[in-house]
Amino acid sequence: MANDLSFAVTFSQGVKWQHVSTRANLQAVLTQYELFEASLSPVESEWVRAEFDDFHRFYRLRLLWLGWDKNRRGVDVHPVYLWADARTVVSYAPYPLGVMDRVRQKLGDNPEWVASPTRLVYYLLDDLLGTLFSFLDGLNDEIARLEESVFHVRRHPGMDQEIFALKREILKARRALASMRDAISQLVRHWTTHQQHDPFYYMELYDHMIRHFDTIDTYRELVNSVLDLYLATVSNRLNEIVKTLTLVTTALLPASVLAALYGMNFDYLPLSHFRWGFFVILGAITGVSAVIYGAFWRRNWI
Repeated sequence: MANDLSFAVTFSQGVKWQHVSTRANLQAVLTQYELFEASLSPVESEWVRAEFDDFHRFYRLRLLWLGWDKNRRGVDVHPVYLWADARTVVSYAPYPLGVMDRVRQKLGDNPEWVASPTRLVYYLLDDLLGTLFSFLDGLNDEIARLEESVFHVRRHPGMDQEIFALKREILKARRALASMRDAISQLVRHWTTHQQHDPFYYMELYDHMIRHFDTIDTYRELVNSVLDLYLATVSNRLNEIVKTLTLVTTALLPASVLAALYGMNFDYLPLSHFRWGFFVILGAITGVSAVIYGAFWRRNWI
């Protein structure tokens, strides 16, 4: 992620956007714009889920930025906060997010797009949700890697742990996206109720979230399929081992029978005093085993 510093921008229509990247300055900025401290309490506690809160004069939105860490093969989740009233938008991200700088540059090149704080929030959320595509691509690559590795179980003895770990990460991402879907749904309802003079493309954000949520559901099903494929591969490998051992045991059964017969303590056994008796019995064992092996081979059992 790119370095992200605090900044303040005033657009030609009088709309102000101030982004805060440090916790120390956030309270002062909220006090300056009279976005009272009651809206600060969720920031002071550890985030749980995305949410939307309507304070009548302004609203607060907490969304989640999701990224895929290739090194630890896990989901990174960082909260992003927005406060918006009739003329001002305040954003806060405790981690440096390049999306903030990209939106500032895009809107700086096209200031006429920011006709209201609602438009500003829309463009900000649109780019933030756009980062989910790269996150979902990372998940897709990880699932594809596991699918390919499943066919080489001998080289990956910890495959089951990797599959279950990825499944937990996808469930974690699904919970985050579910809360974002609900928060954006509440935001869209708020906009359609209080911002009728500025309809714009409210539902587009919600449609994006529905598509992302459907995609993560598809990935969850794919991981379950990978798990089923892994279990089937392990089962087939076990069946092959049992089959091989059974064929070997059956082929050596004549040798076991003859060895048991000639191990009996009788005074007289056929060929027991014959000079070449041992070689005759050994030849008989080899011949019978060869016949059994040939029968297995003609039936394509081996």
